[in-house]
Amino acid sequence: MSRKSWLAVIGVGPGTPEYLTPAACQAARAAEILVGGRRALDLFADLPREKQVLGGDLEKVYTFLQEVRPRPTAVLVSGDPGFYSLLGWLRRKFPGEKITVIPGISSVQLAFARLGRGWEGAIFLSLHGRPLTTLAPYLPRLTEKSVQLALLTGGSNTPAALGSYLASHGLADLMLWIGWELGTKKEGTIWLTAAELASSVLPAAGVVLMGYEQE
Repeated sequence: MSRKSWLAVIGVGPGTPEYLTPAACQAARAAEILVGGRRALDLFADLPREKQVLGGDLEKVYTFLQEVRPRPTAVLVSGDPGFYSLLGWLRRKFPGEKITVIPGISSVQLAFARLGRGWEGAIFLSLHGRPLTTLAPYLPRLTEKSVQLALLTGGSNTPAALGSYLASHGLADLMLWIGWELGTKKEGTIWLTAAELASSVLPAAGVVLMGYEQE
């Protein structure tokens, strides 16, 4: 018999009720404590559980989890836990601990759904907290139109900064698909060239798809 986990990581998708899965709701109900950002916790406003707002100081989060262990606790993360979330950090902080993972709908899944394309051939990268030079190995293949990339932007690496970087490396005319606030009432999508993107004013956090043709 597998040992029961006190810690769960639940993907809540874009943070709207229509994209919250039944499995996520069930896992939240099974927890005594919910930890997450305010938007994620608001999804369970009617659920009578102890709630802890997840802030930017992860060491405080770790201390809190240590204090409540082994009470059943669920950490709520946006999108899917397996895609650039806190899951990796939690596994490092609690080595050998069994962690229950409930998948959610990621912004990248929503982006490809809006585009109406499959995503099995794409390469996935996050530029949030990583240098734009992360893209350097892929620039020749973008010129040759032999690679398809799905990028997460954020922080100082905004869509406009990405556009400037691409334009300065000979890809000013590269057509890009950009989506932001996907799955929410503020959702927006647009096709722009890299040069156009460089002068745009769009939310910092978004999804950019590269190497796809506009239909």
